[in-house]
Amino acid sequence: MKNKLTLFVVIQAILIVILIWLLTYLGRDEFNNANDQNEAKKSNAYIKKENGIDEVIISKAVQTNSGIKTDKIKPATHARTITSYGNVLNLDMLIEQKNKLNDIKSQISILKNELARDKKNYERFKSLNEDNKNISDKTLQESLVALQATQANLSKSEALVDGLEQSIRSQWGEKILLMIQSKHHNDILDFLLHDKARLVRITLSNNFTNDVPKDINLSLIDSPNDQFLAKYFSEAPQLDKNLQGKTYFYVTFNNKLRFDSRLIVSASQSMNTNESTKYLFIPKESIVWNAGKAWVYIKIAEDKFIRKAVDTNNEDNDGWMIKEDQIKENDEIVLSGSQLMLSEEFKYQIKNENDD
Repeated sequence: MKNKLTLFVVIQAILIVILIWLLTYLGRDEFNNANDQNEAKKSNAYIKKENGIDEVIISKAVQTNSGIKTDKIKPATHARTITSYGNVLNLDMLIEQKNKLNDIKSQISILKNELARDKKNYERFKSLNEDNKNISDKTLQESLVALQATQANLSKSEALVDGLEQSIRSQWGEKILLMIQSKHHNDILDFLLHDKARLVRITLSNNFTNDVPKDINLSLIDSPNDQFLAKYFSEAPQLDKNLQGKTYFYVTFNNKLRFDSRLIVSASQSMNTNESTKYLFIPKESIVWNAGKAWVYIKIAEDKFIRKAVDTNNEDNDGWMIKEDQIKENDEIVLSGSQLMLSEEFKYQIKNENDD
């Protein structure tokens, strides 16, 4: 009887062990899932798909502990900085052309007076010749030859003026030509031609579509920190052979610059000159990179965030300017913690792939 009781106890113990093992084996998935849920509760971060869009869910407490900060997106009211190159033009050729033009115009003035005199003489001699030959035919012919020679010299001089003015126009532009042609004194032209200012030609990219800057900063290539101001003057008719783009003239009242010096040009380009297009400013700390694209996280609820791609064509020193489209003014953007959110998002995507 005692042996049977012992055997029964042993069998019962074995059954209990087997039962515990079965419960442990069969319940391991539920245990792991429970752990995952506990971990999710600990981190309070998970991914929820809503209308095909992944939403990153992060509790307010975890946002605070993780240093996740947001702010409203603002319009890009400030301008971006553009950089280009230019050179100081030597005006010796312009001075020579101006002096030559003035000399020819003075000669034309003399020729016009001579022409009036020769024409008057010819008409008088012709009248006398017709009046009983009081003037010989030879004298009349000589008078006509003199008149024709003066007319020819005048036409030749006027043609020289036209050619010279066209040369000035093609080299220096219409504005400088008009200043030279004007009888009135012009301070800027006077400063340029008397070594009190410098004419600078700069090149801006063909993609530059906004208004040309009225003011630019110039610096020598070997002294980029020493900047000086230049004012817009006019379009430049000739291109810079070393650079691609549109060329413009600027005037700087710095007469210490050497002619033919190469310069670094910096200027501000407004991003909102076209009222139909609004630009928004995206701080660089908000950007995360993935798959060759730039992304930002937008807060759509107290604990919900979505990721959106942004265009990075218009870069500024502190971030990027983007056209208002999928991202709107006053949308709440993540300023710090974007990389953490990207890691959380992809961590859960990898986990779900492994579960599948």
